[in-house]
Amino acid sequence: MFNRILVPVDGSKGALRALEKAVGLQMLTGAELYLLCVFKHHSLLEASLSMVRPNQLDIPDDALKEYATEIAVHAKSHAIELGADSARVRAFVKGGRPSRIIVRFARKRECDLIVIGAQGTNGEKNPLLGSVSQRVAGAAHCPTLVV
Repeated sequence: MFNRILVPVDGSKGALRALEKAVGLQMLTGAELYLLCVFKHHSLLEASLSMVRPNQLDIPDDALKEYATEIAVHAKSHAIELGADSARVRAFVKGGRPSRIIVRFARKRECDLIVIGAQGTNGEKNPLLGSVSQRVAGAAHCPTLVV
């Protein structure tokens, strides 16, 4: 049924609910579970215009990548606690525009299902879907389960 399930995680309650559903599907199908945390890449220009003046201009990306790594590692641990097969759970961190990176990652890794939270942490409020989940569902090459 499913061989590779992608779960984008951002530390939100919606992402954790999606992770719980994906773990249940993994337990039923034996699929590989890919957890992906995407951080927004900041250009050197954005970093130079920041009110905070770091010693190095690449600090914003480093800090965001470190935080995204913590989220991904926590999500992997949580998936294993929920009963996921630890040998079939992998966590990834990428930088860029979340919806594009998620869709590109799913296609490249030949995922056959994306399980995504309806609302994430970007702060946009929509009664039905968040902007990232809406874009992913519309652009993905495979079925997308919005939780």
